[in-house]
Amino acid sequence: MANNDSVMRAPVSKPYLITRNQALRLSASNFTQFMTESTVYGVVVDIPMSPTLITTLACYVNGAANLYFSPGGDYSGAAQRYPGVVQTARSLVVNAANYLESAERADTLELPNGRIHFAYILTTGGTYRLTLNPYDPARSERERLFTALYQRVMNELRNAQMKDKAAGISPKPADQ
Repeated sequence: MANNDSVMRAPVSKPYLITRNQALRLSASNFTQFMTESTVYGVVVDIPMSPTLITTLACYVNGAANLYFSPGGDYSGAAQRYPGVVQTARSLVVNAANYLESAERADTLELPNGRIHFAYILTTGGTYRLTLNPYDPARSERERLFTALYQRVMNELRNAQMKDKAAGISPKPADQ
C-alpha cells in the first residue's frame, strides 16, 4: 500500500508560482467598495487535476474569477463578459465567511499533495486555509457544500471558455 506522504508533487512553472502568489496576496483595499457585511474578500483554491497539473481558481468579492495552470498559462477576464461567472464567484466568496471557524490560519501558502484541495480564504484579518478532500465519501455536509460552491464557479468558467472559443476569443498572455 502506498504511503500518502510519498506522493510526488506536481511540477509547477515559475510564471504560475508568481501569478498564484499575486492572487493570494492581493490587498483587501482593492475590494472595500464590495465588502459591506464581511471581512472576506477572496477565495483561492488549489485543485490537483492530475499528477502533473494543478489548477488554481482565484475568486474575489467583486465577481472576478480566474484560473491559473501549473505548467503556465491562465484563463482570466471572463467576468467582464459573463454575468454567470460574476454571480457564482461572488456567491463562493460571500459564503466562505461561514467556513472561517473551521479553517486554520495559513502561515504558509503551500500547494497541496495528491488529491487534497487547499482553499485559502482571504480576509482583512489574514489568510485562512481549509483542507478539503472532495473524494472522501465520509466528508461532512459542510465540506460538500463548499466544494459544490467552487465547482459551480469552475463550471461557469468552463462554459465561458467554450463560448469564447466559439466566438473566436482566444486567451491572451498575461501582461506582467
